Amino acid sequence: MVRIRWLDGIKGLAILWIAYFHGFEAYLNRRLPSPLESHYFARFLRQADPQSAGALIARVGQAIFAAVAGVGFHAVGVFIVMSGFGLSYSLARSGGPRGGWRGWYRSRLVRLFPMYWAAHLLYLLSPFQARLEPIDYRFVLSFLGDRVVPIYYIFYYLNPAWWYFGLILELYVVFPLLFSLMRRVGAGWFLTLCVAETVVSRYVLLFVLHTSGYYLLGAFFGCRLWEFALGMALAVWYQRDRARVDRRLFSWGGLAAGAATYTAGLYSYGSPLAYTLTDGLIGTGLFVILANLAWSARRFARIERAITYVGMWSYGLYLIHQPYMIYFGERMRWATMAEFTVAAIPLIALLAIALSGLERIINRITDYVLARPERRAAQAA
Repeated sequence: MVRIRWLDGIKGLAILWIAYFHGFEAYLNRRLPSPLESHYFARFLRQADPQSAGALIARVGQAIFAAVAGVGFHAVGVFIVMSGFGLSYSLARSGGPRGGWRGWYRSRLVRLFPMYWAAHLLYLLSPFQARLEPIDYRFVLSFLGDRVVPIYYIFYYLNPAWWYFGLILELYVVFPLLFSLMRRVGAGWFLTLCVAETVVSRYVLLFVLHTSGYYLLGAFFGCRLWEFALGMALAVWYQRDRARVDRRLFSWGGLAAGAATYTAGLYSYGSPLAYTLTDGLIGTGLFVILANLAWSARRFARIERAITYVGMWSYGLYLIHQPYMIYFGERMRWATMAEFTVAAIPLIALLAIALSGLERIINRITDYVLARPERRAAQAA
């Protein structure tokens, strides 16, 4: 697939935000109120107790910054949207994979697992990481790709960010069925059906089965299908009429709609019933917001190159960054918020550079290992 720069830009912005959030959360250690709780600004200012107008302005600025940093986990929903887009865009014109679905699965799993396995091995060997849980039988389950069973013991095990890997595997399993359905009913109806399925699934799990919230977060793919289907539908529309999608998405009206959708998602936290809509609204709105930010970054060539580079190699950073950022955040609790941020920026940059290099090495090794049998078969033929 020809790379679409603003999509790489979205991934770059999203993974950088997530990486900073994980360090920031460990740094705060719940010393400040959550931005998702009611009366956040009043509670923040009451705790800070500014004594002058200048101090009040500074505290308001800190409250806004802490609120934005504190919801960095929302960017995961953007990755779900982009996963649906990336899987569907190259198939939207051809109607299916050229080598059949078996070859498609092979290429997808070859893309996913080697770096995922390398992340597990690196966790065993590398210093300066937060050791959140002991190494036990769950390490083997995780290494094999299981992040669901047993749900309470494996979902956040070792490296909490790895729960997303289990969700992606589930979505890969059902993707041919989803793609076939989308071709049959059209992208618009497909998205509508998936939104309805998501809301119903979340309602049943919340109010009928009273099950773990992990299932809503991603242990059951049906609870995050809204975001994935949005990416799939957008890929079809973008393949058909790229200029039209660009005009609508990258406009003041599109940005306002994205901001309104994201705001509705934030307010939906206040009601258990409205929580059936939360992740879908947040993922949709935030995707539009970050898309516009990535599009606007074209005006600043160096910044755009940096964030698109990070986005191109975001997989390795996603898999490995969290234990390092937690370790760093725990040891920076003595610092001010500004000092922590100044120190975190070069660390994240170093991780992005190092892990992009590691990802390239793993990809080359994988290609070499898999190419050897193919070369032997060709020579024998």
